[in-house]
Amino acid sequence: MSKLQLTITTPLETVYSESVDQITVTTTSGEITILPKHVPLISHLKTGHVMVKNGGNETYFAIDGGLLEVRHDNTVVILSDRSEHTDDIDIERAEEAAKKAAEYMKNPEEAGTDYAKLQAMMAKEENRARLARRGHRK
Repeated sequence: MSKLQLTITTPLETVYSESVDQITVTTTSGEITILPKHVPLISHLKTGHVMVKNGGNETYFAIDGGLLEVRHDNTVVILSDRSEHTDDIDIERAEEAAKKAAEYMKNPEEAGTDYAKLQAMMAKEENRARLARRGHRK
């Protein structure tokens, strides 16, 4: 059976690089699943997740947008500003950051930033906490 060669990369490091059976990722057009021999494509990613299936195991990563490239040779590259394995997410810290962003959104001028930035920060932290809470931990 064919496999996909997945690489998840951020500006600081390669977060994941393995041969896998299936990938599900959150794009700006919706969630898509990539299987071997998928048609080549490039897509924008939004804050969400990458689910990697290998054998019977599922592994989840929180991502903060980026780009997805599916190549004709079963290579898949995900470039994201930030990506982290759900095992590495501190749920309490993420929930606290989301609450703080929600508070700042009530008076964004006091926070020294605009509403859109605070909204993006809150969405990112809520996504991290939600994925970690879903029990996708080893």
